[in-house]
Amino acid sequence: MKTIQKIGKAKFKVSTDNVPNSELELDFNPIIDEFNLKGDFLLVHWQAKPKGYRKWGIYASKSDRYHSLSAIDMERWTGKTLQLDDATAKTVPSAVLLVRDARLIIVDDCAIVCTRQQLIDVSGDSFQLLSFSNPIGINVTNS
Repeated sequence: MKTIQKIGKAKFKVSTDNVPNSELELDFNPIIDEFNLKGDFLLVHWQAKPKGYRKWGIYASKSDRYHSLSAIDMERWTGKTLQLDDATAKTVPSAVLLVRDARLIIVDDCAIVCTRQQLIDVSGDSFQLLSFSNPIGINVTNS
């Protein structure tokens, strides 16, 4: 299990329970600043450590939250890769996938990333995904 501690805006400490030296400090600010990111966006990356316990990570700008997940379903999304110069980057992550104006839905240890046009019947804690391969209805925790 991952423990996530918020230490500032777009900045987090992530550690893996019962794994020595697993603490990872993530600072998304250098990427946000370098690429002048504003508004509602997601930054997706693969965690740098610890080997054998790494997961996918997603930073959500709207909620200023970070999620550590085993899987991400990103069907029909539009994104862009962003990478800081390796010669000068002093923080991780230094490379991410940028997804703008998307909805992040967490289901157990998996994330669903979809455009707002892919959602219908959003009410309370349930929704239906309209334009995915197999439209489904899910009860979830939104983020």
